[in-house]
Amino acid sequence: MNTLQRQLEALYGLERRRDKLGLDGTRTLLAALGEPQRAFRSVHVAGTNGKGSACALIERVLRAAGVRTGLFTSPHLVDFRERIRVDGRCASEAELSARLARIEALPGGDERTFFEVATGLGFLTFAESKVETAVVEVGLGGRLDTTNVIEPDVCAITSIGLDHAEILGDSHEKIAAEKAGIFKRGVPAVSGVEHDAAATVIAHAARDAGAPLHQARDLVNVTQAQYGPWGMRLSVECDPWGTFQLQTTLRGSHQRENARVALAVLALMARAGTRIPLGAVRTGFSEVRWAGRLEPSPVVRRLWWDGAHNVDGVRRLAQAWRDEMKMVPPVAVVFAAARDKDVRAMLQRLHAMAPAASLVLTRTRNERALAPEALAETAAALGVPCATAPGVREALAPWLDHGADG
Repeated sequence: MNTLQRQLEALYGLERRRDKLGLDGTRTLLAALGEPQRAFRSVHVAGTNGKGSACALIERVLRAAGVRTGLFTSPHLVDFRERIRVDGRCASEAELSARLARIEALPGGDERTFFEVATGLGFLTFAESKVETAVVEVGLGGRLDTTNVIEPDVCAITSIGLDHAEILGDSHEKIAAEKAGIFKRGVPAVSGVEHDAAATVIAHAARDAGAPLHQARDLVNVTQAQYGPWGMRLSVECDPWGTFQLQTTLRGSHQRENARVALAVLALMARAGTRIPLGAVRTGFSEVRWAGRLEPSPVVRRLWWDGAHNVDGVRRLAQAWRDEMKMVPPVAVVFAAARDKDVRAMLQRLHAMAPAASLVLTRTRNERALAPEALAETAAALGVPCATAPGVREALAPWLDHGADG
């Protein structure tokens, strides 16, 4: 085991401290590191779904405009280093290891959480890499999220849905209030939220915080949209660029709304003086890549994957697959979920999308993953036939090794 891997194993152990909420620990750590978050400008993005895609779009356009960018997101798919990128590239193992060692050497390490250390590591990397603007995704909620220590140029909320209810609240309104906690006095905010009650809460929160609130649909008019397995094409009207067209490999109408939020953020930045020519917008959209969001495997084209992790995400996945991409139902669906998810509703929507598909229930390596046997009990209660597999590799093997198509 190399040094970085040993450090990351210790860091993952801190993830169990999920009940420690608040910003004091993050602020203490950043103060000990010399306040790295003050060394770069930033954009802060929250939302139940879509915030990662919106962040990826904003960062890629800024990079195309010649800005030296940072991108801080969570969770990662394969490698922890995905969470911290500079100009589109993951930080090197040697750099992260050295910075983690600095954090480990600071007093108070026994009290830190995974998210405090990851946030401090990300901001330190951006500062020492001379990042000009970092696009920062909120990890959980907003008000008490460890990233909520920055003073951004723009804030945004993509959507509001029921997720992490045990922490954020059991209604759209309560969750909206938590996510609106990223608003800052005098900092323009963008909302892509369509849920009426949640949108009202967000408007009141912006007013109370003194944050000028802009509705994404008021700043960005999408006059035409086309969807398919190849991605999405949009015809757009937006000041300061006028009327133009965009194309991206991101798929589904939910990506149209994420694109609208991203464009609204970029428009506000352009109006405030950041040089973002239309060519950079087009290049950024066409070249953005955001793995694990309704995409085919680059190696096995009949294998598609998606990171939908709550009911609203699965609903959007099913709608995009069936109605917008016009894809035939898959022959098999492999499903895993965390213990705190509404797996019953998610399984119902997946079964409705592909009622004839073989359902294989498994688990990821995440310690919060629900056991396949527990998932199978829920499927049985729904009357949905299923099989189980101990891991994702075993769940996929019969369908890929035997050349099954779909």
